[in-house]
Amino acid sequence: MTIETKQDVTAAIARAEGEPVRWRTLGWVLFGVSLVLSVASMAVPALIEHPLTNDRGEIQVYLDVFEEGNLPTWWSTGLLVLGTLLYVVVGMVARAAGVRGAWTWFVGAGVLGALSLDDHTALHERLDRIGRDLVTFDGFPFYWLLPGLLAGAAVLTAVLVLARRLRGTARWCLVGGCLLLLASAMGMEALQGVLIATGESGPLYVLTYHAEELGENIGVLLMLAAAFRSMSVLRHQDGRLSLGYQG
Repeated sequence: MTIETKQDVTAAIARAEGEPVRWRTLGWVLFGVSLVLSVASMAVPALIEHPLTNDRGEIQVYLDVFEEGNLPTWWSTGLLVLGTLLYVVVGMVARAAGVRGAWTWFVGAGVLGALSLDDHTALHERLDRIGRDLVTFDGFPFYWLLPGLLAGAAVLTAVLVLARRLRGTARWCLVGGCLLLLASAMGMEALQGVLIATGESGPLYVLTYHAEELGENIGVLLMLAAAFRSMSVLRHQDGRLSLGYQG
């Protein structure tokens, strides 16, 4: 005769329903790559004396987070594209579950998609002319920040619409990630402009634009965490995966 304890029964039910897929390792990997890219951007030209790694050599430009169209840009854009696709999936799961406000996930996906386009094409920097028509500051180079404030407000408003439908950790990850992303993209860029206007182009300036890039990536990762927190993924014994909404 076999005697089953309450714990045995609970474990058997859990196996029948499926084992939850954990995403924590993936999150740490994405954070680790983001950190390594930022460190490499600073460390390679500082530690390796070579024409390729200094004076705008090919390797320095390829790794420099300040430049466009290189490895850090590809990574940042990739995170935003991943977020776009993930938000679409969560939105579809929420709609299939009959959740009210499922459409807000598609709004979030549109925001992340627009940010990925901006990151890849440097669209925000094309707003400089509008900023210069509004005001002029001696030596300040980032006039796109003025019209960019309106774009930032639109992004925050769209995210808050989604956040109202969430609860707990998912909500705080979403709001915190968006605020960190905007503060890094606009706040740190404004600080860089002030430093340039005062003639500072040394280590402090370098640190600010690396902090900007890393802060943006961490903000996106927090927004990804909000989506993963809102969706349950179960792996069954026959290899099937089932999705559920828990936002």
